[in-house]
Amino acid sequence: MVNKVKKISEDEFDSKKHVKEYKRKCNECKKVWHSLVSREKEMKKNIEMNDCSQGAFCCNPSAQLQANRNRESGTNELDRLKKCPNCGSKNYTEDVIIYEKK
Repeated sequence: MVNKVKKISEDEFDSKKHVKEYKRKCNECKKVWHSLVSREKEMKKNIEMNDCSQGAFCCNPSAQLQANRNRESGTNELDRLKKCPNCGSKNYTEDVIIYEKK
């Protein structure tokens, strides 16, 4: 028995009831992978916050170094999510899919 998933539109999206994901397909090896939109959004926000706080750490060198490490690890993780996990290509197509939480 095939479980049919109801397609949910962007207008119907409610973060309390639904999950939004990127569905990416590599144009090189055809691998398909998924990533939560909310996770990527949070990563981008953290990277931007680290950028903004750089000036606040000018008097504290160790805090500055930690802020740099945090930014680099966030950027690397976001880059990893946007590369094919099979071949490493950044050549992909992307769709946003929305479905009900279980």
